[in-house]
Amino acid sequence: MLWYFPCIIQQYQLVESLMNWDYSLFDAIQLMIPIFCFFMTMSVVIIYLFLYKNFHNKIYSTGFLFSLTAMFFVFFESLLIIYGWLGLYEEGRIFHFAGQMTASYFMFTLLMFSSALMEKATLISKAVEKMAYIGLGAAVLLTVVSLIKPELFISLSEASDIAQLTPGNFARGKEGILLSVRDLVMGFCIFVLVIMSAISIVINKANIKTILIAFGNFIATFTAIDDLIFFHFGHSFYLNGFRFSRLSVGLSFMSFIIIIAILVDYIMTQNRLNDTHDILQSTHKKLQLSEQKYRHLAEGVDQAVFSLSKDYKFLSYNKKASQYFHLAKEEIDLSFPDLLGKFSNIENKGVSRQILLENLRQLSSEKESAFFHSVINDPRTGEPEELEFHIDYVDSDDGEIEYICRAEKMKANRLIRCIEQEKLQLSIENYIIAIDDVTTRLTSALNKYMDSGSSLMIKMGLQEIIINAIEHGNLNITFEEKSQALKENRYLDFIRERQVDPLYKDRMVRIDYVLNSDYVQYLVRDEGVGFDYKSTMRMVDHSVEQEFMTHGRGINMTRVLFDKVEYNSKGNQVLLVKNFKE
Repeated sequence: MLWYFPCIIQQYQLVESLMNWDYSLFDAIQLMIPIFCFFMTMSVVIIYLFLYKNFHNKIYSTGFLFSLTAMFFVFFESLLIIYGWLGLYEEGRIFHFAGQMTASYFMFTLLMFSSALMEKATLISKAVEKMAYIGLGAAVLLTVVSLIKPELFISLSEASDIAQLTPGNFARGKEGILLSVRDLVMGFCIFVLVIMSAISIVINKANIKTILIAFGNFIATFTAIDDLIFFHFGHSFYLNGFRFSRLSVGLSFMSFIIIIAILVDYIMTQNRLNDTHDILQSTHKKLQLSEQKYRHLAEGVDQAVFSLSKDYKFLSYNKKASQYFHLAKEEIDLSFPDLLGKFSNIENKGVSRQILLENLRQLSSEKESAFFHSVINDPRTGEPEELEFHIDYVDSDDGEIEYICRAEKMKANRLIRCIEQEKLQLSIENYIIAIDDVTTRLTSALNKYMDSGSSLMIKMGLQEIIINAIEHGNLNITFEEKSQALKENRYLDFIRERQVDPLYKDRMVRIDYVLNSDYVQYLVRDEGVGFDYKSTMRMVDHSVEQEFMTHGRGINMTRVLFDKVEYNSKGNQVLLVKNFKE
């Protein structure tokens, strides 16, 4: 059983043989070539191991396996030649057996390396990888059979037929049928490697690393073919006077070229990384400068500037926004609609929230900009303050959605001071989003005749009347239906269903507006079936006071704000009058 394993080198015998060396310098050079090749392949194994540990690339892992197999093959081949030259033939045959057994695993590592070269061509790569595992199974089976019956592979007792051709072959054992079968399969693997290398050059023609690796494969392939021819036919393509494994030299040259390829790729990668690092540093400085400018501008303007996430949570805000919306720590987790409602005027909170949500919904669908007004309580005085909001939709490259928002106090229009009287007739569709624009236009001139707080209350009352005309008039939503929808938190969806209903979608709300130095008058009429005004007023009075409902306040509000509130007998028209003089 001892002949299955390499014997322990007899030191005194080896030294004695070396002292009695009677071969030429030419022979000594042949002896040094495989030793030199071993150290070259060993260095490649170390480099591949280092690269795979740091980069975990498939081409490095398969390259490590391939170069490790090559290193052991060259190692045993070197010992075979040394022992043959020194006349230690029995020990040399063990190394011959071990070297050729190691070479059998090229059926696996060669194909795995080929698969890695073709990583971009997924289907081809997977097919070659499957062949590689078949080759691994064949190599394992060959190992088991050869250990049981070594004569079928490499004889440990009988010399090879080519053993007397040159001193480098003196220790070779007789080749069996399994070695010929192995060489046939190896030839197929080599053919696959050549094809894969050629295809990889075409696919990665701009990649110098792939080209150099493929070139190394061609060299190793040529030397492997030359070795196979020698073992089976007794001569080589070139340098027949030399006797050393051509494959050892080919693998070594391949290893050397791979080192060059890796170094070139590493240097190019480092240069790209350095360039990228310089660009990133420059960009970082620019971003810091832009951020400083943005903060300076955002903090310096008399506007609330803030950004929202896709679920309307605050991402950033300036000092003015913090003041307007009372942005303490406990409020940061609230969404913008909830926070705006929390600090809005209680009398108009429902309409303001509906207008806000409708604008945000349209903004999300149209992905452009939204412009609207809303009322909040002034953080210093507690009085209602109307703000103009402008929100822009931003969709970044990484798919993150953000809203950039600005809010500021309503600005007085110089034209208002010039208005003595005006008269308008408007028709609006049944969309909540239109109410803000209409009421802003119809109340903008009131500041000439009353203070801003009073004109704001008129606007809020007018909003309530118009939304009632849309909801209860044109869309025929009953008081009970609205109560139930609000309770179930689906009211906006319920309105949209009615807006597209053929029974209601073409109805309009019409408004006649008159303004002069004595009064402002609004005549609002819808195309609904009307309602029993007196009965509804009694129900609203009772429900709002007793149940504190979120709607029904609009009618009560108008009675307080306007000097005259008159409904027609049908209940689909209301006249609102506010006198400027007592």
